[in-house]
Amino acid sequence: MKLSEIKITPLLDTLQLIDIPDDEYFSEKYAGYISNSRLKNIDPDEEGSPEKFFVDVPRLYSDSLYFGSAVHELTLQPESFYLVEEVDRPTAKAGYMADELYKPSGITPTDEEIIAASSKIGYYKDKMNDKRIAELRDKCNNYWRNRALYEARHKNEEKTPIYLDAKSRDKLNGCLKALNKNKDIQKLLHPEGISEDPIVGNETAILMDVLVEAPGNKPFVLHLKSKLDNYSIDQESNTITVNDLKTTGKYITDFEKAVDKYHYYREMGMYTWLLSLYCKHKLGMKSPIIKSNFLAVETFPDYYTKVSPMTSQLFKKGFEEFKKLLKLVAFYCCDGNGYEGFREDVDSDVSAES
Repeated sequence: MKLSEIKITPLLDTLQLIDIPDDEYFSEKYAGYISNSRLKNIDPDEEGSPEKFFVDVPRLYSDSLYFGSAVHELTLQPESFYLVEEVDRPTAKAGYMADELYKPSGITPTDEEIIAASSKIGYYKDKMNDKRIAELRDKCNNYWRNRALYEARHKNEEKTPIYLDAKSRDKLNGCLKALNKNKDIQKLLHPEGISEDPIVGNETAILMDVLVEAPGNKPFVLHLKSKLDNYSIDQESNTITVNDLKTTGKYITDFEKAVDKYHYYREMGMYTWLLSLYCKHKLGMKSPIIKSNFLAVETFPDYYTKVSPMTSQLFKKGFEEFKKLLKLVAFYCCDGNGYEGFREDVDSDVSAES
């Protein structure tokens, strides 16, 4: 079977644009959904394979990911998050261990709890001993105690606290200040209309099912999911805009190289396609203008920022790559290829729209 013989059709009635907390979005509830980041695991050009895609890939735990999440939360959702200045969180995987094992009571976790957490986080997995357990407690005790005391004093706080080490807090404040100073970035994040302001969303999930029809196979469904950093829907100008916030430890002048290296263009191709389908099907917009931008900030002084717009060539490249990889997933889900359990079989008369 050739990939060109596989037909994939959006099931437009399944489209949802909804707010889902990260804990739920990344939970078992949506584990069977296909995201752009998951497509990386099947892309041969990114060292992907069926085994990497269909077998659960361990979650990555790194300071850069944790820091990037903090930048996103305080830039895009300041009404829901705030930075705690007086409590220092351990760095690297010890920080994840500290959060996993934290108890509001301040009680130190048992050896058994530490060993269980080490398996989940990948912190000396299967190699924990008395010495390493003691060293972890030394790294975490002040954090556990100070966090418990802090939260007891602020138990009526409605926002979610973010904990970092002192060095990372300084870096975070530098990034936030730089992003706030960039007028072009702020206009994109907070657009204004003439008589009516655009619809704006931050950290919003978009879900949709697609119908797969392949020679010799019963039709089946695959589930798609994406988390949009920021989007706006301007019905006055018939324009859809998707903005993706990126932190980078490289010079901002080289950001376009990162767009190519990390296949960010595919991410935008998928995101804008899903949002445009939503706007056409749910809001009745016809042939909307589509724009998207990467909003990049350096994570070192002087914290330079940049708006890097997507070009039409990158849109085409990204969407074509997305379609190819989605068909590759569908191929491996076909009968006899060993991954039929990932799909959801349906009756052949399922209603689908292009």
